[in-house]
Amino acid sequence: MRPRGGAGARVGKGRIVSLDGIDGATGDSRGARGAIPRAAACAGRRMRRARFFAYRPAVYSLVLLSLVLAISLGAPLFAPHGRDAIDLDRLLAPPSADHPLGTDELGRDTLTRVIYAGRYSLLVAFAAVSIAAAIGVLAGAAAGFFGGAVDAGVAIAIDLFLSVPVFLVLLAAAAAAGERLWLIPVIIGAASWVETARVVRSLVQSLGERGFVDAARAIGAGRMRLLARHLLPGAMPAVIVAATTGFAQAMIAESALSFLGFGVQPPAPTWGNMLQNAHLFIREAPVAAFAPGFMIFITCLAFHYAGEGLRRTLAAGDSGH
Repeated sequence: MRPRGGAGARVGKGRIVSLDGIDGATGDSRGARGAIPRAAACAGRRMRRARFFAYRPAVYSLVLLSLVLAISLGAPLFAPHGRDAIDLDRLLAPPSADHPLGTDELGRDTLTRVIYAGRYSLLVAFAAVSIAAAIGVLAGAAAGFFGGAVDAGVAIAIDLFLSVPVFLVLLAAAAAAGERLWLIPVIIGAASWVETARVVRSLVQSLGERGFVDAARAIGAGRMRLLARHLLPGAMPAVIVAATTGFAQAMIAESALSFLGFGVQPPAPTWGNMLQNAHLFIREAPVAAFAPGFMIFITCLAFHYAGEGLRRTLAAGDSGH
C-alpha cells in the first residue's frame, strides 16, 4: 500500500521522505542542510582565533597596543600633571618622585607629555591609514574588476608613486600645508595607498575567476552587486593585514615629519615633535629624548607583530591547514 505524503513520496528504511525536501520523520531537511555551512563557518572562525592566539608575539603585541590606546585616550586620568604646565624651577630636571621621567627644556613633565602625545600620534596614524585604505580599495577594486583602460590608468599611477621618493613628496606637501593639523594625515594617507591597491587589484582579479561569481552573474547580479557583495568581502582580510602594517609606517612618517618641523606643531605634543626638541638637550636630559623614541619603537614593533599574526592566520586558513 502506498504511504501518505503526496505524489512522488518514497519509503526508505522506515522513513517517509517527499521529493520536495521535507523529511516526514525529522522535519525540514533544508533547514538542517543550511545549518551545516553555518556550523562550518563557526568552526573556521574558532580555528582562526586559535591560530592567532597560538602566535605569542601577536598576543603580547595586542595587549600592549590595548594598553597604549587606553592610557592615551584616558590621558587626563593617567597623566600626573597638566599637559602644558610649566615649572621654571625644574628645567631639564632628572627623574624624581614628582616627575618620573624628568622634565623638558621648559620644565614640563615628560611622562605627561608622552601620554598626551600618544593621542595625537595614534590619531594621525589611524586617520592616515583609513585614508590610504579607502583610496587603495577603490583604486584596486576598479582596476581589478573593470580592467582595460581603468586598470592601465591605475597601473600608471602606481608606477609613478613607486618611482618618486615618497618622503620628499611628504616633505613638500607638509611644508605647503603649514600648521593645519588635519592635512597631515591626508598627506600621509594620499601617499601610502599603493600597497593596498596592488593587493586588492590582485585579489579581485583572482576572485573574479571563481565559480561563485559566474553563478551570481547567471542569476542576474549586476556589476556593483558583484563587486560589493561577492568580491570586496573576499579582499577585506588582506586589506586589514595591509592596514595593520601601514599603521606603523604612518606613525614613522608622522614622527619623521614632526622631528623635521613639518608635522604637528607645538604646543600639541606628538612623539615626533618631542624628539625634535629633546635631541638638542640629550646630554642634559637623556630620558626626555629616550621616552618618546622608545614609544615610537615599541608601538611600531607591536603593530608589526600584530600584522604578522593576522597574516599567518589568514595564510593558514587559505591553505586549508
